[in-house]
Amino acid sequence: MRDDQVRRYARHILLPDLGGLGQTALLGSAARIDLRDDDPGALIAAIYLAAGGVGTIVPRGATPAQLARLRTYGPDTKLDTTDAAEARDVPLPARRPWWPSAEGDELALAFWRGGLAATRWMAEVATR
Repeated sequence: MRDDQVRRYARHILLPDLGGLGQTALLGSAARIDLRDDDPGALIAAIYLAAGGVGTIVPRGATPAQLARLRTYGPDTKLDTTDAAEARDVPLPARRPWWPSAEGDELALAFWRGGLAATRWMAEVATR
């Protein structure tokens, strides 16, 4: 890792379950995620992955606005629109049948699904 990356990901490196080796693994990994307008959780997962330092994200079906937004969150992340073969899919958890139940719950569900998917994916890569 470069010095600027060590400063950027210092909080991740300090985590005992992640550390420098785990962050290095994330920087060398590639994630593939389907971005669709009808599922805001996928964009949130991609943002979490970019902010977490995943090296390459393959955003299938991304609009130019979504790509620009991802670039702002992940300065070290390469966005590959050619669908790289070595990228691993990021599965989003299923929608809970009881959610959303009230006005505004759709955004909460999107953050829950996106955050959970990104965290599970990164944890699996970092602990290999």
